[in-house]
Amino acid sequence: MVKLQGEQIQLFPVNKFFTAACFYLAARDTVQEHRLDGDRMQLYRNRIRAHDITHEVQHLNTESGRRKLDCMAAVHRLEAKKNAKEADVMGLKPTARLIREHQPSEDYSKAEGIANMLSQAITTHHLLYASLGSAEYMEFVLKNPFNVPQTVTIHTDDSELSVITDTEEWRYFKALTKTSTPLEENMFHVEEGAPGPRVYLRPKESVHIPLKYQSFWCNNTIAVQGPSFLPTGKGSQMAKRNLSNIINAKSIKVTFRAEDGKPMAICQVNVEPTPHVVDQTFRLYHPELCFLKKAIRLPPWQDPTAEDPDSWTLNSVRCSDPNIICQTRMLVPGDPQDVYLKVPGSPSPHIKMFFVMVFTDKWMAAPSQIWQVYVHFLERVDISCVTGQRTCQSLVLRGRQAVRKIKCFSSYSNEIEVDPAGVFVLPPAAVQELQLRVQPWQAGSRFLYVNAIDMDQQRLVAAWLLCLNVHRPILSKA
Repeated sequence: MVKLQGEQIQLFPVNKFFTAACFYLAARDTVQEHRLDGDRMQLYRNRIRAHDITHEVQHLNTESGRRKLDCMAAVHRLEAKKNAKEADVMGLKPTARLIREHQPSEDYSKAEGIANMLSQAITTHHLLYASLGSAEYMEFVLKNPFNVPQTVTIHTDDSELSVITDTEEWRYFKALTKTSTPLEENMFHVEEGAPGPRVYLRPKESVHIPLKYQSFWCNNTIAVQGPSFLPTGKGSQMAKRNLSNIINAKSIKVTFRAEDGKPMAICQVNVEPTPHVVDQTFRLYHPELCFLKKAIRLPPWQDPTAEDPDSWTLNSVRCSDPNIICQTRMLVPGDPQDVYLKVPGSPSPHIKMFFVMVFTDKWMAAPSQIWQVYVHFLERVDISCVTGQRTCQSLVLRGRQAVRKIKCFSSYSNEIEVDPAGVFVLPPAAVQELQLRVQPWQAGSRFLYVNAIDMDQQRLVAAWLLCLNVHRPILSKA
């Protein structure tokens, strides 16, 4: 019996079975804590949040849980010492596991770096200065480095750079560029569905692969006018370059693959744009949201290099906008040809700009003329009037998101008067009525234009196409 502050506590002798049971319970708790710790570590690796942990793990915050954690930590320290000794005996360090875990990524990056270095070793760089519509010719020397014959497949990642497979076209460009390399007929084998043409090479054989770059596409957007437009760039030269380069610079890769699919050689073509010459400019005015159909006549052109002087060459045309239909046809040999344009409509006052390239040679090596076409889509207003009499017509101008200072201009100021004539303020989301007074002096059908200009930004706000049908006056006395 033991007395502690007035209380009597009776001590019993320690039993062997009780001691074994205590050790069994402690071992079981240790195993469970170790399992929970492993589950918690797995949850941490999988980045599961605290609210996803089950209720069995949350009871570790209690007093019994903290006691069990202390026992588990002591067991882990003993096991860590034993593992460290065994690792030293086997010649391994505790950090070997981390090295093994990071070893696959390092091997992958090393393999990727070696592959990039090998790819650069077989890559040949070529620089081209290209212009709109003009074909640039080049030849690449392909050599078979193996001691066995190979069938090489040529693949390009851009359709504007192609392989010349036609023997006559190859001969034409060689004569045009004065290239004195050998020419082999029927060298390429083209199959439908294949990634590119194929060429057969003997062991250690070298051949010249003809390549042609030609682009008909360009940036058809019109630069915003007015003093508020400032091009992005560090200086004036950068701004001028951004405005003048209609064709975007690009890098095209041509891959020559062997029979096993691995690259044998790579030709990387860097295309640098150069400005082109515009021979004629056309400005067409058309009502909004309507298709524009226009025919432009070409004069007959005779090829001076043709053997027959009476033979006429069929001209070819290409358009820089794929959404526009542009074609030409010759009905009777010797008659002038017409270039037919069909342009989809746009809302007013949108302006659509594109280029038309006219070729007079068979293989379209270089355009003989380049036309720049502007199509102004306007809001159509029909007016019927009498010669010499004044007719009034009202137009509606709607405001946008900001306050603007507007002034209206007409194509014929002596026949059209606009009220208000001066500068007026157009509030946001407001409606302004414009009064037109038309007084024509010639009978017939005519087209006049009225434009509303933002005087601060120097931009076109609205445009109207006035279709006048002018009648002769009724004679009262002769």
